[in-house]
Amino acid sequence: MNKHIAVINTPKYNPDKYFERFASQIRENKATKKTPIVLINTDYPNGLPSSLVNLGVHLVEGHGNHESDFKLANLAEAEHILVLAKDEFELDSDSLTFDLCYRMKEHGLAYRTIVECVEDENRDRLKRIGVKSVIRPIRSYPEILVRAMESPGAEVLIEDMFTRAGDHFLRFPLWLEGDQWRDVVTAMISANIGTPLAYVSKEGKVCNHPAGEEKIYGQSIIMLVRTDSIPTEAKVTEAFRSYHSHQLSA
Repeated sequence: MNKHIAVINTPKYNPDKYFERFASQIRENKATKKTPIVLINTDYPNGLPSSLVNLGVHLVEGHGNHESDFKLANLAEAEHILVLAKDEFELDSDSLTFDLCYRMKEHGLAYRTIVECVEDENRDRLKRIGVKSVIRPIRSYPEILVRAMESPGAEVLIEDMFTRAGDHFLRFPLWLEGDQWRDVVTAMISANIGTPLAYVSKEGKVCNHPAGEEKIYGQSIIMLVRTDSIPTEAKVTEAFRSYHSHQLSA
């Protein structure tokens, strides 16, 4: 195997379902529809279930931190190497992860490695090794690992949405009567308020990432805002009214 995706370790809970979702996401991309996926662990003594085999998933019995494991999984030729936390709730998992990643560095493979880190304080240690990306274990969304492979950096934005630090989404009432979406976005960005990403229709449906020229009939907008600079509802309304008035007088 070469140019394959190698995954070291297994989620402690519901591993079959996790890997099914992970592999299904990979298969949805035309570029990776037939890319071999190799799991490296000792948690399937009777082999992989058919649900994973049918998705083109292969098993190499090993721990990832022995030379024999490297050869069996042909890690030197892997396109991506993912190191999962052995237990997403156990801080000691980071010690095992560090050992694996250091071995990747010794083999010159750290830059291809995406790693899960339980304790935020350990992130810098892993980054100093030179790994490609460090993320928290978020077992409900294996899609985040897939995004980290397909669009490096996207996982940072996605992960940020799960915390109160940095940026997060907030909903603000804003009555829209056929206004173009581009005007809503421009108004908020010009006022340094936030970045609108979706709106809520008058029927209550959330419409994500509409086209710029789309005419919006809605009751609210959902914006990406800074946690340390959250605008008031009044400020959002005023920003749009001011922009709209300026456009009419121009």
